[in-house]
Amino acid sequence: MDQSIFPWRLGIDYSFSNGIKGGHLSNDGLTESFEKILVPTHRHDVEMDLKRVSVSLLKSINEEWDIGLMVPYYWKSQEASISFLEPFSSIQKDYAERSGYIHHRSENYEGIGDIELLAGYKRRDLIKTGSILRVGFGLALPTGETEDDPWELGDMGEKHLHIQFGNGTLDPIFNFYYGFPLFEKIALGLYAKTRLPLYHNNKGYRGAVELAVSPMINWSVTEKVSASAGIVLERYGRSNWKMSGTDPNSGFFHASASLNLSYAASEKLDIGLGITKPFHQSFFGDGENFDIAPSVSFSIRKSF
Repeated sequence: MDQSIFPWRLGIDYSFSNGIKGGHLSNDGLTESFEKILVPTHRHDVEMDLKRVSVSLLKSINEEWDIGLMVPYYWKSQEASISFLEPFSSIQKDYAERSGYIHHRSENYEGIGDIELLAGYKRRDLIKTGSILRVGFGLALPTGETEDDPWELGDMGEKHLHIQFGNGTLDPIFNFYYGFPLFEKIALGLYAKTRLPLYHNNKGYRGAVELAVSPMINWSVTEKVSASAGIVLERYGRSNWKMSGTDPNSGFFHASASLNLSYAASEKLDIGLGITKPFHQSFFGDGENFDIAPSVSFSIRKSF
């Protein structure tokens, strides 16, 4: 749909990814008085299912400028277990399980993420006839729940959580899209987005620099159906704690193949389906690794 025709657009996106797996080796145990003690080697195994809903509202100011708001909400379901890799006595198992509990627990978490406010500039027929350029800039607001330093709490033998719903800081965000027709029904596009945390929040945490780049091929199958196939490249830098330093679990890159379908149910309503399948990932830290799982998304765009 052409946003220049209708001044408002409401978007609802739902996605889920099940079976995100991670874990790490440990020799830590905790006594009944929560004192650290060495125990035989074991592994903390964690599996998470992730669901996300985002609601966005876009307002066109004129043919070139618009402003937008995006509100995300997350559900994170975590299953935690311990694999004993060496012979353990019953008391050593108790120590290892007590230590594992303060780090990872089988629990469900949910909450709002960081709300994004964006202004966008668009221009048509730049460089090539039929092309479209869009540049967005704005702020991510500190609306998502944050946690105290988990590494500091872990060193003291206290229960903690590594899962965060936001950065707790005002972060600049930028996005970019440029697309142009290659043939009558085929077009090429490039999308990029970055988030740049600049300082530590009130709990001593500074989030990672995020960068996503996605080249794609767009195909107008019929007047109502369109498809897009591409590659999504995502890099998350190293996050940091004032007291503990660089977070060992931070820093990774992964690449995924994506396929998206869109159906124009009417002049004002679009319905979308997307599938993303990871095919490569690498980690920069020396902490816990995890395996990215495929994701499925559904979207609705209503203009008025």
